[in-house]
Amino acid sequence: MITNALYRLYGLIIRIPAVGPWLDRWLRSRRGWVYRVRNLALRLERRLSGPGAAHTSNVHHTLQDLGWMIEGLRQGLADVQRRQLQWQTGGAAEWQARLDQHQHALNLKVDAALEALTQRVERAERQLGQARVQANAAAPQPRILNPGKLAAHSTRPQGVWLEVGCGPHPDPDRINIDLRALPGVDIVAGADGLPLADASVWDLRAAHLVEHFTAQHFVDRILPEWWRVLAPGGILRLITPDLQAMLAAHQRGQMSETDLVHVLYGGQDYEGDFHYHAYSTQSLSHLLAAFGFTDIHTVAAGRRNGLCLEFELTARKPLA
Repeated sequence: MITNALYRLYGLIIRIPAVGPWLDRWLRSRRGWVYRVRNLALRLERRLSGPGAAHTSNVHHTLQDLGWMIEGLRQGLADVQRRQLQWQTGGAAEWQARLDQHQHALNLKVDAALEALTQRVERAERQLGQARVQANAAAPQPRILNPGKLAAHSTRPQGVWLEVGCGPHPDPDRINIDLRALPGVDIVAGADGLPLADASVWDLRAAHLVEHFTAQHFVDRILPEWWRVLAPGGILRLITPDLQAMLAAHQRGQMSETDLVHVLYGGQDYEGDFHYHAYSTQSLSHLLAAFGFTDIHTVAAGRRNGLCLEFELTARKPLA
């Protein structure tokens, strides 16, 4: 589908007498980009026909964007053909001077178009990979194991406080949520499917959880869900491995490669113990700010927690 469109586009351009030979030379000098775009397109086509195809609405939007890009190139080629005809019927010297004048700008524009096309295909490929992971992972049915505690917290002056992804370390002062029905867990649910009302939570803490999601999943699914349940003015508290501090410690010889790899990629001893992303205080702060959170504050950075050096951030959902 995509590769056929690219080949048709190439076949259309190569037939233009004045432009075709120049384009052929230009593409040959940039074989690496050409092969990269072709291989990405082929992988994308294979994934579109494989598992997770029913979960790829975002990918189809990306493909529509690619279609518009190709249509724009086609229209641009039609304009080149029209100018080519004018050149052949008269004013060849004048048109040659104009072509020479704009050749460098044209090269830059085509390079930028190839870069944009590659980025879009790579993004679509990441979305397809995430869709396949989600399609193969059965999400647990949310279950409220301790409705009495939830009801009591709902009537407290300080409101509902959550501990999302508590694991084997529940906080008795919070409503504890985890994928597994471990001792002390009050709600069994995924972090992107909380069985709670909109704007019903005043404080949501997630310690060593955000690194368990791909960056795309965190932005597309996790943060929107947490934003939904947080009340205006509610606080989000995140604790996660400090990528910058750990890399610096490793370079100073204060953290072994084994420990660094273990923290960055997770223990991997059960299904949910894999790490897919790492953050610095700056990168996570920028991400939260771009999403709409305010009053972002670094509580701690490079803090020792077992093998890990961690940081803690707080952020607030705006009142309006």
